[in-house]
Amino acid sequence: MKKHINKKIKILDAKTTPLEIIQESLVNYGWGFLGNSIVVFMAKQIDIAVFINFILYYTLISFILNRNKYETKLGKFIVLPMAAALGAYSGYLFAKWLTALI
Repeated sequence: MKKHINKKIKILDAKTTPLEIIQESLVNYGWGFLGNSIVVFMAKQIDIAVFINFILYYTLISFILNRNKYETKLGKFIVLPMAAALGAYSGYLFAKWLTALI
């Protein structure tokens, strides 16, 4: 299994590994998740949730800003927008659910 996840593959114009795609997708998912849940917490005026979310969000942003730029169509048009959009939507739903519990 480990051998397959680290094997170089060619997708669209990118030569990458399944592990890299998974890792970058998770980072982009987290970016969307945290970025969008902040909005819900702000709208509900739950200050501690906003503060904690800001800490997590800007920590992740510091990682994103210091990684290599996506130069392929796979990264620019599939990995980044799809994972971030899924994260944003699920962050919105999660924050809405969490605020209902509080």
